[in-house]
Order: sequence, then C-alpha cells, then structure tokens
Amino acid sequence: MTLRAKTYLCVLLAALLLAGPSWGQMAEFDKVRTGNDTSEPVLVIGTSTEPQGLLPSVKRVQFRTETEWSNWISLKGVRLTTAPVAVSPGPGIVDILTGGNDNELWHIRLQGQETWSDWIKVFGSPPYNKNLGGVHFRKYELAAISTGSLDGDYHLFTWGPTNHCLYKRCWGSEGGVACDRTEDWIQMEGEIGSRPAAVLLSDKIFLLALDNSKKLVWNSADLPAVGSGEVPSWEGWQSLQGSFASPPAAASDGETIHIFAVSQGGGIGHVTFDPKTEDATIETINQKIDSAPGIVIEDGRIDLFASQGDELIHVWHDGESWENGENLKGSISGQPTAVSDGLGQIWVFAQGQGEWLWGIHYGPKDDA
Repeated sequence: MTLRAKTYLCVLLAALLLAGPSWGQMAEFDKVRTGNDTSEPVLVIGTSTEPQGLLPSVKRVQFRTETEWSNWISLKGVRLTTAPVAVSPGPGIVDILTGGNDNELWHIRLQGQETWSDWIKVFGSPPYNKNLGGVHFRKYELAAISTGSLDGDYHLFTWGPTNHCLYKRCWGSEGGVACDRTEDWIQMEGEIGSRPAAVLLSDKIFLLALDNSKKLVWNSADLPAVGSGEVPSWEGWQSLQGSFASPPAAASDGETIHIFAVSQGGGIGHVTFDPKTEDATIETINQKIDSAPGIVIEDGRIDLFASQGDELIHVWHDGESWENGENLKGSISGQPTAVSDGLGQIWVFAQGQGEWLWGIHYGPKDDA
C-alpha cells in the first residue's frame, strides 16, 4: 500500500469515528422511564432521525388495490418475531401488541387514524424462554382483548412451551399499555395445541384453541372488574365441533361467536357457536388460504383477512352470503390481525418485508 493510500485510509477512519453515534446504525438511545421500574413501560427515544431502533418510521408503498383500500404502509422501528394482535380500546384508537426485538413484548398505538406513537416495550423476554421438553419456543404468539376504555384492562394470552395457555393482565397507562414486570405469566390448567383466540361477550372471556389432535376446544371465565387485579376463574377446556389445519380466529356479533380457521382441505372452516346453549354449526367457505385469518364483525357484516402466498386475501359476508375474495396484494407472512377503530375504518396488520409491521386500511376518510 502506498503512503498516499495509507494517509487516505487514516483520514477516512478518523472521520467515521468523529461521526460517532449520529451515523447510520450506530445511533445511541436514551432510556426514559415513566413511573417505577416494575409497572410502567420503558420508552426508548432515538437520537438519530434514521429509522433504526424504536422510533416508528411510516412509509407508504404502492401495493395499490383496485378497490377503495389504502396503499400499504410499513412501520419500522421494531422487527417482529411473531404475528401482531390489534385491539381498539376506544373510538379512533388502535393498539398493536407483538413479539419483537430481543424476543420482548412491544406496543405501538394509532390514534386519530393517522398519528403513531413510539414503540414501547411493555414486557421483557418471555418467562418460558427455554426449550422445555422438546416443545418449540413460541415467543409471544398472542391473543388479546381490551375492556373498552383507555385506562381499562388488557387481557393477554399466549401459548407456552409446555402446551398450556398463559395469561397476563395489563392496563392502559399514559397513552400506552403497561404490565407488572414483577409478576410472571399465569399458567392455565389443561393443555392446548395452538395459539389461542380470545373474545369478549356478555362480560365473559371466551378462549378458543386447537387441542393436540387439531380439534377445536373452548374455555371461559367471568370478566374481572376493571382495575381489580383479580385473576379470571376458568371453567376448563371443553370440546367443540370441528377439526382444523390452523389456529382459530374468533369474533362476536353480540350474540354468537364466529370461529374461523384453515379447514383440513385448505378452505376456510367457519363455526358459529352460541355459548348460552353451547350449540354449534359448521360450514366450509370455498376460498383457499394459507394462514389463520383475522376477523372483524360490525353491523351484521363479517370481514375476513388471511394470507395466500405472501399476499392478503379479503373475504366478506354481507349478511346473506359470502362474497368472492379480493386480493389486497402486499408482501406479508403469517397470520394477519384485523380491527375496527370505531370510527368507520378497518385496519389490517401483519408481519411483512424486512420483518417490519405492515398495515392497510379501508374507510370513509380513506384518501391515501
């Protein structure tokens, strides 16, 4: 190497060192804690304008549909390790929870249909973060319900490595979701064989899952009073009609529970369940899907979303019959989650390219 080349290399290295944390992926982060160390989320604020770390960076992508759906958007900041789950605690508010960086539990909020919060870590690595008995580590495959207010309770459920459903109560706090980090997840009695789904109906929590033979099972408990900290008293897992090839998804129309999953033939299995009588009916919808679906039921209409290949398929029931599916395109993987924001918009989120959170929405104010 010539003297001139060595001099140039030294100057370049010195410039990179002086640029320090403000350059590229070297940015540092200041941790700001709200409240004490055990019960409030940790907000991590980046010192760089680049979308590394935990500040969301929203980017619109031209996966334009031919209908009135928006363009897709990507939200960078946290790389997802599991499919997200979305709930709406109040009109115009959508909370998204997902496993992310370092296998921890993360939250981001959409408010007013266009304003995004920072990513917030609400709980650390799963307490069952070891491969016990040869069962695969499942890293926050979540189901969640909200009690319907910004300062209300969030009931979270996941599938533990010993094939038990795990439960944790969190709550609304300062524009986000907080969990008590001193309390471990609570293991429920009885084994399951899939990610659970959760539905709130008539002040009761209903859980749906597959058992180890891929048959549908359900469980229920009275909803504890908001803020009481009480643990639900579960009635125990019971068999329900149907055998499926994916975890179930579920939603309520106010009277009955509608359960959807990939059928054994690759179509959509649909179970209508009346928890008062415990009667159930089953049908198969002739639409091929590759993932468990996300469901929204509102004003007598059912909207169902699932992946086919790496694209999002939308199927709906208008109160009389199932309509042919439309392709909303995108580039996603795994199970999507769908939610109504209470102001006329439906949002659908999924893990997508780059392992970022991706979303698309539909509604009367959609001008994207």
